[in-house]
Amino acid sequence: MLTDIIYIFLAALTFFGVISALIFFHELGHYSVARFFGIRVERFSIGFGRAIYQRKAKSGTNWMISRIPLGGYVKFAGDAGAASNPDAEALEAIKAEEGDVSDIFHFRPVWQRALVVLAGPVANFILAVILFAIVVLWVETIHPEALIGDVEEGSPAAAAGVQSGDRIVAMDGRTIRDWVDMSQHIQMRSNTPIETVIERGSERVEVTVTPRLIEDKDFIGGRMTRGQFGVSISPDAKIERRHYSPVDALVFGSKQVVFTISSTGHYIGRIFTGKEDGEKLGSIGRIATMVGKSTVDVAKAERPVSEKLKAFALRMLQLGAAISVALGFANLIPIPMLDGGHLVFYAYEAIAGKPLSQKKQELGFRLGMAVLLALFVVLTINDIGYFRSL
Repeated sequence: MLTDIIYIFLAALTFFGVISALIFFHELGHYSVARFFGIRVERFSIGFGRAIYQRKAKSGTNWMISRIPLGGYVKFAGDAGAASNPDAEALEAIKAEEGDVSDIFHFRPVWQRALVVLAGPVANFILAVILFAIVVLWVETIHPEALIGDVEEGSPAAAAGVQSGDRIVAMDGRTIRDWVDMSQHIQMRSNTPIETVIERGSERVEVTVTPRLIEDKDFIGGRMTRGQFGVSISPDAKIERRHYSPVDALVFGSKQVVFTISSTGHYIGRIFTGKEDGEKLGSIGRIATMVGKSTVDVAKAERPVSEKLKAFALRMLQLGAAISVALGFANLIPIPMLDGGHLVFYAYEAIAGKPLSQKKQELGFRLGMAVLLALFVVLTINDIGYFRSL
């Protein structure tokens, strides 16, 4: 019983530590660019609700840690709330009382406001690049060639004429570098024909393979679905082991971020075309489950403490990088209340030459809140189904 309580405590502590760090970097992006432009920042909060710790800096910013540690915000002078929607009355009062409004966010040029808003997601992407880079600086990466071993009878690969000993060199016009590259391409395209180029001896053969949808387990044992060809890697496949310099590691991290963003966009596109059910999408509950379960699994493993610490650090770096990309991507969705919604308003202002009316902005924020609540309900249902599959 005591052991279980300790594991729960470790899982919760790790989750709140990871999510708070990622949110801090997101908000630090907003804050840093705002201060670079000389914009007044009233509050920098990790979490919502009443403050449990706060300190006022010389710049006038009140740095806070609040009671509900599931978010954060930067509040500029003249904001109506944590979403940085303008408060017309407060802005008029500032203008009347102070006269000089050059340090007020909502009176700055639209391009500066857009950069301040964009800086949050960009900070998450930069952090993810660094975390991915640290991982490959620490451990080598393994790249087996895409050489086919066994072909399952009746599988999509068998139906297309794929044979043992074939080497996959391209899919949908894209060069396949190794087995991992091939697997990632297949997993995201169930029930979708893939134009595949095979090297068979001295010849190149073109076939069309349509991956079937299967149910599988992810790295912590949760339910997932993916596309599958029905092949295994050949025991004769050559394996390349790569070590990275700091510069190469940053290039690798950048490519991983781009790949993660494009894969997420591809998956969302498949949802809208009816090719995916959206169950892979989750919210804070799934993040908590993945971080917590990873922590407990490492803690329970029968291995020396030094190995446990290394495995834990690597797992948190990888998870942190993936979650950071997801946080940046989610905030760029063009829904009012999110950074992407603000950018849509600023794009309108840049094109029209004037901001959207206060009334329309307030309506947009209300609609945005309704959409976010609906999404939260749907994603929470997904999270519950995922948790029950463990």
